[in-house]
Parts: sequence; structure tokens; C-alpha cells
Amino acid sequence: MRAITIGQVLDHVEAFEDLLSTFYETFSRESSHEGVRLLTEYMSRHSHHMRDLLSKLPEEKVSHFLKVPISYQPHIPDCHCFERIEITPETEAAEVLDAAVLLDECLMQLYRQVVRQPVEEQIRELFEELILIVEQDEIQIKKIKAMNYF
Repeated sequence: MRAITIGQVLDHVEAFEDLLSTFYETFSRESSHEGVRLLTEYMSRHSHHMRDLLSKLPEEKVSHFLKVPISYQPHIPDCHCFERIEITPETEAAEVLDAAVLLDECLMQLYRQVVRQPVEEQIRELFEELILIVEQDEIQIKKIKAMNYF
């Protein structure tokens, strides 16, 4: 078993969030639906939760977190999360929203794996906060879909 630090986990999260942002940007450019373009453009700009959350913490706390090792390497979401999603320029907004929920689930699975490990309370709280943010995103996505805005 190879040791991994919280910093390495967060590097993977940042890379995945960058993939999300690029995915939404690309889809926004390629979509033939104006509402979908606006939706995915918004989602692209708001896909960096971890970076936003860390920017609110004191630098010394973040520096400490990055060095903390964890016992078990969690399953890291990557481009495979995107493989289950078939999107074309004709894809409707509801399908994009469904895809967003699937991609959020990839991140939440990672966060939950860290929370279940023996980690410092402040690190557990950080990952629990990330879970809450993603859960709130999912609620918003489901509300948008239910209201049938697009």
C-alpha cells in the first residue's frame, strides 16, 4: 500500500474539477441549444468548489492539511467518470443536468472515502463541507430540472 497525503488527494480533486470545467466549456461551445449553452457555461465557471473552500482557510492550516497522510488511498475519480455520459450538440438540458449529478457523485464518493478514514477532525470537517457543497449543488440541479427551465 502506497501512502498518500491529503495534498495529493486534493491535487486529484483539483484535476477532476478542471476536467469538469473543460467538459462544460466544450459542451457550451458545441451545443445547439441556447439554454443548454448558458447552463453549461455557468456550470463551467462554478466547478471549482475545493479551490474556493481552501481559499477561505488560513494559509498555515491549508499548508498543514496538505502534508497529512491518510491510511488508505481512496478511489480517485478521473476521465472514466465521463465515459458513462453520452452528450451530443443536440443533447437537452435535462440530460446535461443528469450528467452533472453523475459527475458530482464521483467527487462525493471520493470525499466520503476520506471522511471514513481515521483523520484529524479539521480534515474530516473540510471533506464534510465539500460533501455538503456538492449535495447543495445536486439539490439546485434537481430544482432546475424539476422547474423545466430549459
